[in-house]
Amino acid sequence: MAKINITRSHSLDMPTLKSKIEDVMGAMATKYDLKWSWKGDSEMEIKRSGLNGTVKLDDSNIDIHIDLGMLLSALKGKIEEGINKELDKHLG
Repeated sequence: MAKINITRSHSLDMPTLKSKIEDVMGAMATKYDLKWSWKGDSEMEIKRSGLNGTVKLDDSNIDIHIDLGMLLSALKGKIEEGINKELDKHLG
């Protein structure tokens, strides 16, 4: 199984950060048919067939951890690139 781990620092307040992460995951959901939901105040769960992950937020960092199944492992680079592109777009 392939893994994607992305950590980004930020200086946003939590409500603004959560809104921007929802925008990022909304774009990713459309592109990769993902489902996401908040699991508490600062953790998001990401799922689809062959993909499970979390987005954890704190006062200074965003941590994204995704496990890819065998079929999606071939797309690891493309998925990681897409996440980074959306983070750049929405977080600057």
